Amino acid sequence: MDTAQSAYESKTKELEDRIAIGESLSKKLSIGRIATAIPGLLLVIVGLSEPKLPSVVWIFGLLLLLGFLALASWQEVLRDKLDWSVQKRNFYRRMLARCKRNWVELPALPTENAAMGFANELSKDLDLFGDRSLFRWFSLAVTESGAKTIAQWMATWIPFSVIQERQRAAKELKENRAWRESFWDAALGFRGCDTSPERIAQWGLSPSFFQKHSWLKPLTWIGPSITLLAIAGIVLSLVLKQTQLFNLSFFAFLAGVGINLLVTVSIVGKIHDLFVQIGNANRELSSLRDLLDLGQRLDSQAPLLQDLRGRFHNGSLPATDAIASLQRRMRFAGIQRNPLLFIPYWGLQLLLFWDARVLESLESWKLQHGSNIQGWIEGLGQLEALVSSAAVAHEYPDWSYPQCADIADRDLKVNALGHPLIPDQFRVVNDVHIAESKPLLLVTGSNMAGKSTLLRSLGINTVLGRLGSPVACSDWQGPNCQLASSIRVQDSLADGVSFFMAELKRLRAITDATREHQQGGENRVSLVLLDEILQGTNSRERQIAVEQVLDQFVQLGALVIASTHDLELANCQGVAKAAQVVHFREFFETVDGNEQMRFDYKMRPGVTPTTNALKLLEMVGLAKK
Repeated sequence: MDTAQSAYESKTKELEDRIAIGESLSKKLSIGRIATAIPGLLLVIVGLSEPKLPSVVWIFGLLLLLGFLALASWQEVLRDKLDWSVQKRNFYRRMLARCKRNWVELPALPTENAAMGFANELSKDLDLFGDRSLFRWFSLAVTESGAKTIAQWMATWIPFSVIQERQRAAKELKENRAWRESFWDAALGFRGCDTSPERIAQWGLSPSFFQKHSWLKPLTWIGPSITLLAIAGIVLSLVLKQTQLFNLSFFAFLAGVGINLLVTVSIVGKIHDLFVQIGNANRELSSLRDLLDLGQRLDSQAPLLQDLRGRFHNGSLPATDAIASLQRRMRFAGIQRNPLLFIPYWGLQLLLFWDARVLESLESWKLQHGSNIQGWIEGLGQLEALVSSAAVAHEYPDWSYPQCADIADRDLKVNALGHPLIPDQFRVVNDVHIAESKPLLLVTGSNMAGKSTLLRSLGINTVLGRLGSPVACSDWQGPNCQLASSIRVQDSLADGVSFFMAELKRLRAITDATREHQQGGENRVSLVLLDEILQGTNSRERQIAVEQVLDQFVQLGALVIASTHDLELANCQGVAKAAQVVHFREFFETVDGNEQMRFDYKMRPGVTPTTNALKLLEMVGLAKK
């Protein structure tokens, strides 16, 4: 069976073999360069310095030097291909680590920082951002726009009709594996580069360099005008054999070169910074053009993908043609980086103020197309989000797309629910069925038995579903829920807020949001996840308070999942009338004479018949003897 994981392994192996062959060839080329450069240089020197030696000596030396240049050029091209292959191999290694939940091999992409502005209390409760998070596992975005798009989609409730559009787009992209791999290959061009699509878009929307420095543009023409007139004067003086005209023209030429040199030294740094922002090496622009070309060539029936494809055709030119035009201009901007063109570059710079002429050409391009770049980049960001969803669909064909409705009904049916961030071999699934008549699921059980994981599984899969991705279950039917949670509440010594008060504030915020949805007449159910709430007070008051809180959420139309160690809570009148009670349990077994606690993480109906606090004390040596 051709699974996603086997495809990633095959790609990784193929690239590792290609890299090994390339590295071997590169070593041979290095030896060949040494074997041609040193003898060639010696033969040229000896052949030219000793007239008695036949000319074939220095000619053969020259041929060896030409061979050296050919080998050097070959090796340079080879190193570029090797670098590309290494990046592709590292990408597919990352995809393998993603499948295995190998977090050590799944470091943050540089673009992840762009998503951190969307972190909040809910995201901390559900591990949406940061290490070992949903974003870290899900996102394949190499652009900041893609990372922000994914984070925004995760954080924002939207009508289910929008989710369905994302699902349809992800399904189509899942089937187009060759297109997705081409998209990933093109995106690799932005890894480790000096610029980014966002910096190019920022330049496109920025004021013209010469608008900000209006006095500068005439100054950049003074030197070139003088040098060109001086050259014309020198040519004329030679034709007319006028020594005085020649001397005057020559001194004018030196003056023009001097002016160009002074102006170059004063502003060339700022101009070169702009070149770097746009893509000085041109590799970034090539990657951007390839990504836009893939977007333009999308042959899709999904309305969302059709809309994105149309965005890349918006403007006086298709996006790829406009970027290709920018590339041609940027080739002139990067000649100073080419060792073979460095001397000609300085000649052009001193004669014509070359950088200013290139900048004028770029500013002309920006005037025509600069305002369109932001829309193109945002479109690519949405494509990256959808491609990430399609990758999940490819990797987990047995997962299901949630089928929800924008209704206030609280019937929820989820079969084989699991936590998507738990490795496949350790993931335990459970069925969660909640009816409108009993909209409170009270989860009891022992420490470490799986209560909190159940809460987070419901929450994180709800967020994953917003992305248009399948979620870790076999079937999901119910309301399109707004999420709220109180799971990892922290006190604040700096603000003088105790743990209990911090939790009360969190619950108040959830209550206000839930009431706002109800009073606003929105067909939106709040899914409220509560893990051992109100622990900072005595047991009797806590039981009364928790009962009141749960009853209030139920009355406000929320779907409530609450875990508790308080087994008596299930018998409280306000809870019993609205709650379906389930539990997780532990069991003990003896291994090599030592008693060990085990969990099966399976949810069962009713209140837990077991507790393990005293047993845990005994196992760690803290029980009274």
